[in-house]
Amino acid sequence: MQLSQASEDFENTFTDVWIEVEKQRSAPQFVSDIVTMPYVEFEHQVMANDQVAANRLVEAYYTGTCFILKDAFDPNWLQTLIQRTHAWGLKNPASFHKLLEGCPDFNRAIGRGETGNYSLFHIKQSFYYFPWNDDPLELFEEINKRWRIFKLLGGLPPLSYENNTPVDEIVDRIQIVRYPAGGGILESHTDPTQNQRIVIGALMSERGVHYDQGGFYLVREDGSYVDCEPLLDVGDLLTIFPTIIHGVAAVDPDKELQWGSKEGRWFLGLYSNDSDHVPKRVTTKSLGEQYPSPSLPKTV
Repeated sequence: MQLSQASEDFENTFTDVWIEVEKQRSAPQFVSDIVTMPYVEFEHQVMANDQVAANRLVEAYYTGTCFILKDAFDPNWLQTLIQRTHAWGLKNPASFHKLLEGCPDFNRAIGRGETGNYSLFHIKQSFYYFPWNDDPLELFEEINKRWRIFKLLGGLPPLSYENNTPVDEIVDRIQIVRYPAGGGILESHTDPTQNQRIVIGALMSERGVHYDQGGFYLVREDGSYVDCEPLLDVGDLLTIFPTIIHGVAAVDPDKELQWGSKEGRWFLGLYSNDSDHVPKRVTTKSLGEQYPSPSLPKTV
């Protein structure tokens, strides 16, 4: 089955399984297990679209399992993408645009002065790309091949939102993030579930190679933290149910922060967002006070 050719009447086995499990119990808050497997094997299980795979995967995600999927993207493609994204950012001055009809691709440096405008405390440089623009970095064809797998897994038609624009109220957005050396951070939080049931992120750079300290973490039920960075290589996908508490610990906080640099932790995130045409958008929920960002080990 080619997901790019799926028809509107495509029967998604995952849909009813999600509805049933969400009806029976509350969404998970804490990570319970981490499963590492090749992306191609995971994709094969999802593409089977059968009851056995649906029951197993939905139950795993909804009981707090984090799946780390190895070799989902070509590391060389991602390393080149960092160079191209940085160059694009230098040519396009930082700006901000609401997610309204006609919203352009843009990049934004969010430091301590700007982070108060957001629901979460974070220091990062974000590059936002939308499917209705001219795809300057040629992202969407390569990324949609993977994204459709997770839409299928989440109980949606595989091509959901791909052709939407902001007036349709839900839109796909590719976000490339640099958590800069010098304290790039994202406080503990959960993500909304109304548009996607799986948080999807690809590692573009690696601790111990491109930065020395900080990175992605999850929270266990006993309040302890799971440092995910030792399990991740460039090209891997990390996926969780959105209500699992997670964040990014400060990246190389002892260094000087330089917005024009490429230094830091690079990350590729795939999000289906409410646009600003939605009167009461549901966004992320901060849990930074209950679960302060940890100091993750420094690689030497």
